[in-house]
Amino acid sequence: MPYTLVDHTADIGMRVSAPTVEELFVEAAHALCDIMGGLTDHGEDAVTVRAAGIDHDELLVRWLHEVLFLVEVKGFRVSGITLQDLTDTGVTGMLAGSFSGAPLLAEVKAVTYHNLEIARIDNACVATIILDM
Repeated sequence: MPYTLVDHTADIGMRVSAPTVEELFVEAAHALCDIMGGLTDHGEDAVTVRAAGIDHDELLVRWLHEVLFLVEVKGFRVSGITLQDLTDTGVTGMLAGSFSGAPLLAEVKAVTYHNLEIARIDNACVATIILDM
């Protein structure tokens, strides 16, 4: 499993790891959807997700905010995530799935910048992300 939950007062922290920073963005989005109960096994829709920021830390939070909006507000349930482009100031990806609006298991209010850091540890990119529940 490429993520673990981290104890944090009144919030949930997730520690996500992947071999590359691009895969880290995908795994973080997958972890967010999994925590909310926003995953599905099928779907015929695809949505492009874009975010801009000043560095990879800000990009990760903004990318996850876009995913959160699609899942919580638009009722999109995710069956697959691909990253199409990642630069120092922008990210573009594709979410596959469906606009089913199926009930979620948990409500995430926001993805926070609290203690956010993307680090290279051994042969992996690791990020700890705190979710405001």
